[in-house]
Amino acid sequence: MMRGRQRGMQAIAILEPDGIIALDIAKTVEHAKLAAAEIYRSAEEALRRVRPSSHSLLLIDIGDDQQREIETAIEMRRVHGVRCLIFSDHAVSKSLPKLREAEPLGFLVKPFSSQELLAVLESALYRARMEEKLQTSERRYRNLFQYSLSARCIVDSDGIIQERNSVFERSIPSAKLRNVQDLFLRDFEWNDVLERVRRGEILQRELNTHDFGAGPRDVICSVSLLAQSLESLLVAIEIVDITELKRTREELFQSQKQEEIGRITSGVAHDLNNFLTSITGYLEIMKLDMPEKSSAHEDIEGIEKAILKTSALTKQLLGFSRKKSFEPRTIDLREILSDNIKMLKRLIPENIALTLKIPKEPVIIYADVGHIEQVILNLVVNARDALSHADNPRIEISLAADSKRARNQQENARNVPVPCAKIEVSDNGSGIEKSVLKRIFEPFFTTKEAGKGTGLGLSIAKSLSEMNGGRLSVESEAGKGTAFSLEFPLYLDGSENPSTSLRAAVQKAEDRSAENALLNARILIVDDDLSIMETCGRALRKAGAKVTMRASGVEALSACATAKFDLLLSDIVLPNMTGIELWERIRHESGAKNCLFMTGYEPSAATEEYPEVEVLYKPFDPSALVGACARAIGTQREIDGQRVVRDSSGVHPEV
Repeated sequence: MMRGRQRGMQAIAILEPDGIIALDIAKTVEHAKLAAAEIYRSAEEALRRVRPSSHSLLLIDIGDDQQREIETAIEMRRVHGVRCLIFSDHAVSKSLPKLREAEPLGFLVKPFSSQELLAVLESALYRARMEEKLQTSERRYRNLFQYSLSARCIVDSDGIIQERNSVFERSIPSAKLRNVQDLFLRDFEWNDVLERVRRGEILQRELNTHDFGAGPRDVICSVSLLAQSLESLLVAIEIVDITELKRTREELFQSQKQEEIGRITSGVAHDLNNFLTSITGYLEIMKLDMPEKSSAHEDIEGIEKAILKTSALTKQLLGFSRKKSFEPRTIDLREILSDNIKMLKRLIPENIALTLKIPKEPVIIYADVGHIEQVILNLVVNARDALSHADNPRIEISLAADSKRARNQQENARNVPVPCAKIEVSDNGSGIEKSVLKRIFEPFFTTKEAGKGTGLGLSIAKSLSEMNGGRLSVESEAGKGTAFSLEFPLYLDGSENPSTSLRAAVQKAEDRSAENALLNARILIVDDDLSIMETCGRALRKAGAKVTMRASGVEALSACATAKFDLLLSDIVLPNMTGIELWERIRHESGAKNCLFMTGYEPSAATEEYPEVEVLYKPFDPSALVGACARAIGTQREIDGQRVVRDSSGVHPEV
């Protein structure tokens, strides 16, 4: 037990089997107000309880034959980071080589006076304190360097790269670049840069790089002096990629033209809808003035059908010309494709055959109609552009429903069949090279000639597909055409809205056997998107959980320092550190018992390190979140040593 520790006072641990000697040392140290002391009688107890967060130093009695104590000192330094001060009844000559592994801060030979003890201990505590500050400073710098959003490297006076952060490594593989002078195309005279840096200048230049696998890049390069001595010099270089920014500027004029066209189209569609509304009103008045069995009723019904089709066309024009809010509903894909086929045929030359194959049975999904129409439009336009030099060019759109298909094995880890609707847009065009195929969905990436493509069509199609719970994939071979596959989960139950309300999702979760998993469960949610955190927090609180929310990995670690959690629910992409790195830290420090990742990106190999951790892919509804959290924690758990049960009066611990 800690003796008389004052706030802000350092603490030491004493490992001494002789209780009288240990007590005498503790009293001497505390009387001098040098540190608070805690006495341990065994190495096992010390290893279990001593940590750098609670103790600055370990005082340990070691003799030549006390191998366990020597190993304890070494393990305390290597594993827990706690330095030691050694005292013994002789010079410890035989054990000295082995003890160097513990890096002791001092030696005391018994018997020693109180003055000797305090002098050596004060020096050791000072060194331990300075080392801790140095390590903190080192960690702070390392975090700034390693987790920077820009590429950073440290080079010597010859330009040889000594260190590089992860962004630099991803951008430029180390096997392809060892000297920073080989990175830039021109306007980078190293000797001139070095001379100016030596004078204390910080240089910033816009430069062009060589192609290291992603094409030449436009960058802003910042160069500054990091460290200098008589024998060596280190230079820090930061590189910010502005390629996409410049390309975006170049697309601005075209974008403004498209925006103006969209504004005109939107106005025409708006006025047309007004006219259709008036026509519909007059038709209703006419029907009131006519006998019910009048033959004119059939003519009016025909006009009304034509109005509905025209109205659908204006909705398409509005959807293509301006941004829409996300408004999903149940739709039959057969109707969507049939209604749009005429418009799509107007977008392609007459020499290209466009065919549509749809099943007889309804294919119902839950999605935004405008989004689905835009995705199909982008895929057909992309196919059209690939057929410019093809013989007998053709595009085929096919629709099928498969109730036994597992849509994505990585998303469906339990290999449970997911009923899916599949739209395929295929062509017999030039196909896509393998080197291009892996980048086909990247924003601004295009293989078309300058002025003939923005590189945004497929990227937008992929984003809209995922927003509606779908998945867009591609198969292609150079010279043999391309097939884009668009898969959505089938909506099999048309009796109720599939957008499960929060209350219904929580009630559904409470009715299952996993309900106790979330009752009073302590869940830490980490996401830099405030709306995601609040949505998840509301759902889990409704299910009975106690929720703590943090916006970054650093804040999450601080929360774990003062509390323990049953579950970490973390986004994979976070500022400064990833969710995977956060879980590694929290798991190592026992800050949380279980983990659940969530992400809005494609499945990543980064999560393979923890195959037992489930990944929840955005967008997800509250019922999916509650179920995933229940699975992660487990259907049976104990809170504070008591099993949780529910009765009519609420939640209470079972005694």
